[in-house]
Amino acid sequence: MITYNKPNKKTTVFKALLWAWAVSFFIIIIIHPISSREGCARGLEMAFKTVLPATFPFMVLSGFMIRTNLSLKIGQWLQPFLGLFFHLPAQMLYTIFMGFLCGFPMGAKIISDLLEKEQITQKEGEYLLAFCNNIGPLYMLGYVIPLFGYENSWKILVLMYLVPFAYGLCIKHFYSPYINLPSKTANFRRNSHQVLFSCSYTPKISETPNYLICFQQSLSSAIEQITLLGGCMIFFNSLQIYPEIIKNYIFNNSSSTSLRLFSDILSSLLEIGGGLKQLELSLNPLETSALFIYLPLTLLTFGGLSCIVQTYFIIKNTGLKICTYIKHKLIQSCIFIILLLLQKG
Repeated sequence: MITYNKPNKKTTVFKALLWAWAVSFFIIIIIHPISSREGCARGLEMAFKTVLPATFPFMVLSGFMIRTNLSLKIGQWLQPFLGLFFHLPAQMLYTIFMGFLCGFPMGAKIISDLLEKEQITQKEGEYLLAFCNNIGPLYMLGYVIPLFGYENSWKILVLMYLVPFAYGLCIKHFYSPYINLPSKTANFRRNSHQVLFSCSYTPKISETPNYLICFQQSLSSAIEQITLLGGCMIFFNSLQIYPEIIKNYIFNNSSSTSLRLFSDILSSLLEIGGGLKQLELSLNPLETSALFIYLPLTLLTFGGLSCIVQTYFIIKNTGLKICTYIKHKLIQSCIFIILLLLQKG
């Protein structure tokens, strides 16, 4: 006998809202084809001129290093330095180093690859994802800092990366029971996406990897992920037509600074790269205002909806929860705001 599960009220409401949005977006594209096309073109330009060239080689090389076990060697080399702060296995130190050095979305990609190769546990991956998937320093130095004309760029970088670094140290206490510390023989056994205690645990590492096959697998994986990332940037830049409609039709193209900021904040929360360009135009006359310093950096700390969806695409087969990732990003954004306010005071 076939039985059907009755959908709950929350699921029904969510589906109704999703369908309503899809229909409204379809109508908006028809009514405003030029604005939609410009948004897609802006996303395509940013993807192919900034994200793809800067991210794709790192994805291929990092995947190759993980599959050939070179990441383990690099993590061991980092033990005398990074191990002073994070007393963690070599694979996890490698993730922290590469995640901070290469920037988003490399942290999530490395964690996904390590979980796929069973070189870290799911709890270890959850811990690393909480603070290792941030906007990269090259993006900050090459795009954000010149765009907003920040002075003392080194102070901006220190503040941007001190927050996730210190956050990782603070939450390590809660994840320590689930982490295979180097000085201990923590015992684990993997069962699907769960981590259970058993007799002994060592990362699953092949003895003699085939380098050509490893390169082919890394290349295929990077192509799939970079295609999804580029597609997200294009789509979410096209969604920036909504803030434009709010500004031009609901507020009748008001010249109010607060309304322009509201629209540009929505744009940045949708897709951080395209939104920052709009935000810079609104903040330019307000160089003496604290918003000129606080707002872009705070938005960068969170990352925006596009970054969240991209992260979800990367971790969707790992068992890691995107809601947990969002929670950690929100906490770090709040900490960042508090530090900025204290610095001002």
